[in-house]
Amino acid sequence: MIYEVPGGGFVRSWIISADEGLIVVDPGSIGTADSAREFIRGRTGWKMSQVRAIAVTHFHVDHIGGIARLLRACPDDTVVYFHARVRDYLTGKKEIPALHNWKTQFWPIAIKGIKNVHSFNHLLIESMAGIPLRGFGSRFLPPIPMEKIRWLCVGGEGRCDLAFGGWEAMETPGHTADSISFYNAKERALICGDLILNLDDDGGHLNAFCEDRKRIEETFRFLSSAIAPRAIYPAHGATIRHPENALLAVKTA
Repeated sequence: MIYEVPGGGFVRSWIISADEGLIVVDPGSIGTADSAREFIRGRTGWKMSQVRAIAVTHFHVDHIGGIARLLRACPDDTVVYFHARVRDYLTGKKEIPALHNWKTQFWPIAIKGIKNVHSFNHLLIESMAGIPLRGFGSRFLPPIPMEKIRWLCVGGEGRCDLAFGGWEAMETPGHTADSISFYNAKERALICGDLILNLDDDGGHLNAFCEDRKRIEETFRFLSSAIAPRAIYPAHGATIRHPENALLAVKTA
């Protein structure tokens, strides 16, 4: 099952529940981490000791800004899932690539998304890591112990099993090269990060605020041929639902 973190802030954060425990996806601010903790503690039968992992759809500040805050409230064996490419950012081998279409795409996303910010804590981040501007990529690091990190899609592996309730990680590059989506074939549910936006609650559209427009279109074509989710959970905007395949509702132009 998938649950939205209530009052998560600018980015929608999701909690996956399975027999194995809980995974929190994209705690993007200190406020989001606090909201996730309160939500877990407030649900009957849930507790923080059940959090097995914190999963990140991509290494941008609005998706990673509360990881360490949440991690401190989790068991010692809780891990953090990143795409393997993030290792190059953390070790200084590569800079975080810049995004395109700031003027035409970023500001509409920011303006529409800010309505979900109801607390000052949702604007607070733990470090300046993950800012997609030249000079920031390797200069600032998130306060996450390296031994806590588990790398996904190593060696170009496009899909990998999380060994958690039938969930798998899928490479979905385009918005960023390190973008990952999480898919459950049985539930036919896709958590897509910033691949798809649905800020107008109209079926969603492919995100033009991205590193590589051609790559994001290729990713969408691949997903359309490989999976058929009935529900898509974006990081920005409402859940997209369709009785057969929610990808059919997404606009690509």
